[in-house]
Amino acid sequence: MTPQHKRRTYYIKNSAQGKFISRFVLTSVLGGAIALAAFNYLAYKKIDTVLYSMRLPKISPGGLLWNEMFYTNLFVIVFIVIAFTLMARGLFNKLHGPLKKMTYDINRMTRGELNFSVSLRQKDEFADIASELSLMSASVNQRLATIQDLTDEIIAKAGAMQNRGEGQAALADLQKSISDLRQATGSFSL
Repeated sequence: MTPQHKRRTYYIKNSAQGKFISRFVLTSVLGGAIALAAFNYLAYKKIDTVLYSMRLPKISPGGLLWNEMFYTNLFVIVFIVIAFTLMARGLFNKLHGPLKKMTYDINRMTRGELNFSVSLRQKDEFADIASELSLMSASVNQRLATIQDLTDEIIAKAGAMQNRGEGQAALADLQKSISDLRQATGSFSL
């Protein structure tokens, strides 16, 4: 029986991607709407002022609304840059915290500590990876414990054989190899 493998989303969950994209589009549309409304308002005021003044200015029709267009677009660009910066910072914080915690836990595993569970908050983006790291740690811990139990059993049997006087040189070699194995597995925290 082959295990069923389900596809996992490791970097960013679809819900977070959808939220980020919807915020991005909403901010873009809002910025465009603000620009259009502000430009229409300022252009209407400028044209109204020019139409009811006693003399017409010596400005080309394109230059008549240049200042209104420039300041409106400058305001919208600043607004959108600030909004996108805040969204990017929020996304960074949402991803950086869990990654930092998992990096710390992986470093603990690298040092041989395997008797803990990697845990993140349920809504963190990397909860799936954390649960799989916990399963891996538990599996490696269980296998090392089995190896250690078998090593203890072999040492006990070799000691019994030595007490009966069977093959002293072979038993000494066997005990040395087993103690080397125990030392190797002893570097892990079980």
